[in-house]
Amino acid sequence: MSSTDQIRFPALRVRNYRLFWIGGLVANTGRWTTQVASAYLIYRITGSAAWVGITGFANFVPMLLLNPVSGHLSDSRDRRRLLLVTNTSATVVSLLMATLWLAGMRSPWGWVMLFFARGCVAGIQLPVSQAFVAECVPRELLRNAITLNSTQFNAARTLGPAIAGVLIGTSGLDWALFTAAGLFGPVLACLALIDAAELHRSDPGEKVERGVRAVYTGYRESIRYVFDSPGIRTAILTIALITTITIPLIQQVVVFAEEVFVVSPFWFGVLASAQGIGAVLVAPWVAGELSRARPSRMQFYAVLGYAAGVAGLGLAPVFWVGFVSLAFLGAVHLVSASNLNSVVQLQVDDEVRGRVMAIYLVGVLGTTPFANLLMGWLISVFGARPVVVSGAGLLLLAGLFLSGTGRLRHLDAG
Repeated sequence: MSSTDQIRFPALRVRNYRLFWIGGLVANTGRWTTQVASAYLIYRITGSAAWVGITGFANFVPMLLLNPVSGHLSDSRDRRRLLLVTNTSATVVSLLMATLWLAGMRSPWGWVMLFFARGCVAGIQLPVSQAFVAECVPRELLRNAITLNSTQFNAARTLGPAIAGVLIGTSGLDWALFTAAGLFGPVLACLALIDAAELHRSDPGEKVERGVRAVYTGYRESIRYVFDSPGIRTAILTIALITTITIPLIQQVVVFAEEVFVVSPFWFGVLASAQGIGAVLVAPWVAGELSRARPSRMQFYAVLGYAAGVAGLGLAPVFWVGFVSLAFLGAVHLVSASNLNSVVQLQVDDEVRGRVMAIYLVGVLGTTPFANLLMGWLISVFGARPVVVSGAGLLLLAGLFLSGTGRLRHLDAG
């Protein structure tokens, strides 16, 4: 690492965080490879955008159902060990998917059940992973660590779809699924190498009761905590408005590739990687200069950017205009996700960090299962372009609403 990188990315100088970041990059590449391969798989079996929406529902609804449990576990158990368990489980599910595809399983409902199982694993893993970032670095490096974490996730959004597209187009879907399963191995090694004595956290469970009743009691208290924290509350509302439109759109990229632009599986992978490419290109700016900007102003322009990117995709006359629109959307997403995640992580108290991050992920994913179903149905009835352009209009209204009501100012607190 050069001296310039050490100045711009100081969190990477911390060994524990560096191991977590590298392992996360490889594992998230595997997740995105599986995600893209799964959407392609179900579309090839059914030829239906509605079924792609059902797939998205099955992936995301377990995260919503398990949210109280995941937040409680994150605050009452050793997060590193939880991540070892969940990443091992993700490996097993991915291997099962690859094996069953190779064995000839073509039942859409059978695949939906597998996607549901994968969503259950992610429902526990994601809040724990978000909270674990704060354990790996001292507080003064937290904003930089959060930005870098968002960067590695979006770098994986570049690598994963590209790997899926190349393998599907050249070797077949089974190779893509087996490769995705193999990419979970390095994160297990990295987590095992982390020095627990150097983590920045008090003993797990020191202030959190255990038991079934404690799960829901603690969750109610955390919800009250969020409502009493204007900055955190605004961050969750903002991310919910954004992701209701944008996450189902990601799931439907396969429909744009197959029906709008009519390209091969390889170019579908390229299109699906566009958002990650855009995010990686702006990552140095986000980690450096942008980290000093006011969160409220940054978020207002980010929401307007989302609207522009979604509209560009919906109106794109050719493949490469759609690709550039998605790349721009990825750049905006990194700005927004890093900004809102930083607001929550810097304003939350340590003893409720895991549960509050779980509630934050409800904002990220809470409406997504139902929005996936709705968008899949709307696209199957009205077509991809009018539905996506309408989503851009809703994002524009959301930005004007958040700014006009003064809610975004709460992001600047703390």
